[in-house]
Amino acid sequence: MEMPHRPSYEEASDCPPGMARVSADGQVERLDHAGPDLRGRPLLARAATALLRSGRDAVTFVAIEPGTGSPAAESGEVWSHVCMTVTRETGDVVVTAAQVRPPYGLTPRELDVLTLLAGGLTNTAVARYLGTSPRTVSKQVESVLAKLGQATRSGVAAFAVDHGLLRLPVPGPCPELTALAVGAVDRLMREPGPLPRFATAGVAPRRSPTPYEIGLLLPLVGASSQDGEQMRRGAELAVEELNARGGVAGRPLRTYVSAVDSLDADSAAAGLAELAARQVPAIVGGYLLTDERASYELAADYGAPYLNIGTSDLQAEWVRDEPGRFGRIFQTGPTRGNYGKGFARFLRGMRLRRRSVGFVETTMPDTQTFSEETVRLVERAGLSIDFLIRMEPPYDDWSRVLRTIREHAPGSVMVTHHLPEQAAAFQRAFAEEPAPTLVYMVYTPAVPQYLELAGQAAEGVVWATVTGRYGDSRGRAFAERFARRYGTAPGRSAASVAYDQINLLALAWSAHGRPHDFGRVARNLRTMVYRGVNGAYDLDRGGQTSAAFPDEIPDPSLGQAHLVFQIQDGRHRVIAPTPYAESTFRLPPWMRAG
Repeated sequence: MEMPHRPSYEEASDCPPGMARVSADGQVERLDHAGPDLRGRPLLARAATALLRSGRDAVTFVAIEPGTGSPAAESGEVWSHVCMTVTRETGDVVVTAAQVRPPYGLTPRELDVLTLLAGGLTNTAVARYLGTSPRTVSKQVESVLAKLGQATRSGVAAFAVDHGLLRLPVPGPCPELTALAVGAVDRLMREPGPLPRFATAGVAPRRSPTPYEIGLLLPLVGASSQDGEQMRRGAELAVEELNARGGVAGRPLRTYVSAVDSLDADSAAAGLAELAARQVPAIVGGYLLTDERASYELAADYGAPYLNIGTSDLQAEWVRDEPGRFGRIFQTGPTRGNYGKGFARFLRGMRLRRRSVGFVETTMPDTQTFSEETVRLVERAGLSIDFLIRMEPPYDDWSRVLRTIREHAPGSVMVTHHLPEQAAAFQRAFAEEPAPTLVYMVYTPAVPQYLELAGQAAEGVVWATVTGRYGDSRGRAFAERFARRYGTAPGRSAASVAYDQINLLALAWSAHGRPHDFGRVARNLRTMVYRGVNGAYDLDRGGQTSAAFPDEIPDPSLGQAHLVFQIQDGRHRVIAPTPYAESTFRLPPWMRAG
């Protein structure tokens, strides 16, 4: 029989799942704040404590509870797909519950019938438990077979067990189901005594579950190595914290690091191949400053979700134009095209000595922000453009740049050089004979190495990032935990975005507990909104990137703020946009001296 086209419970999820941890004494601790709060669901707490007593490692079922006001509710009832897993290390249960529409179009009575069929019951026995006639049950069985695309009772029973399509509490009670995990849990929810011997025969002792492995593709080799180390530490801190809360669906997480050179295409290709060979269920990465298309083709060939912080307009375009090919690739940050918008917006309200600007980029596409749109926005802000310089490899000769800045002395110069050592060298050389020009850099000062190398010469430098650590309570708490763990403060971008990436991925995995279902995980990533340390991640956009606040989206709860910092008294201080500013703009010392 051919399966009819009906949505399963996985395809019908309307909101992120709720997550909780239940202790042996029934105490419920909320583990997330994106999905429903499970603390007011006594059925789930009772089922979790029964699972602990059953000797089973996990149980999956459908619960139907009274409720209204939810897209998943029909006729005053809320259906939930529930996964429970025992965490051996902590001796408690991690619960994930997603509100769903009735799977495969089943009615509550048909779900009851399906649950009893899984126990091998005849129509007469099913009718006895449900208080109806065998003839009515026969018609309901026919309907269930048709909806699930199965030809036999045994086939539909196996399908129900495999897909977690069993109702809890079990209709009845039905002792025949006690050999199944759902039946064992149901029996212990009703009676405190031990399970019958046949219900525990063949149940293996609990063992430590195999961890879910996350592949980290990080620029730990070459010029971006310090940024890569920031990412590694942020990701591993997130994994440690998640494991302390029970992992994902009761299984711990671990990372496998593939160290690459962000400037070497062969290195990036080898790293992706290494992670694919390990069959990791997801790849979390930084940025690549080499041929983007080649790396994304390799990631698409493998097929696992790939989260990166490339800020690439090209990547967003490829995903938008070829969703079937690149639909599992996500950028957890707005695209770099926003840098020109933010630069023009910032300067619009500035009182510059000269209403002109200059641009310094490299020939690397990942450093370029100058475009026709940038020109239009700059001119609309009442500014003229004095020059555009694109530096050639090896990107370390600043003589032409410094000469041009001193010759034109624009009101501001935007420098989009990605390598901290060279960017710091520019600032030191500029400070030796400064022009009355505001230096506005893109991203690079976020790397701690920049300020270490530039020293006092960096005082007054303004810089921006489309994915930066907020200065709010969440950002401060992350910085404190990071410093306790590693003995040094994090930078203002890479560590926290990697931390957010891991938590975003864990939330997507928790929605249904099967990380190797790549397509479903990608759909989860598109449909959820996650508030992290670096702002809000809403990847349900054409290019599967975050939106920049305020230039792409006016609602800060659905985007990441395009943060503008200034180095003040040797510290990075947010000066824009409202409401995230920690300080106000100060005229740099070299401009005050002029």
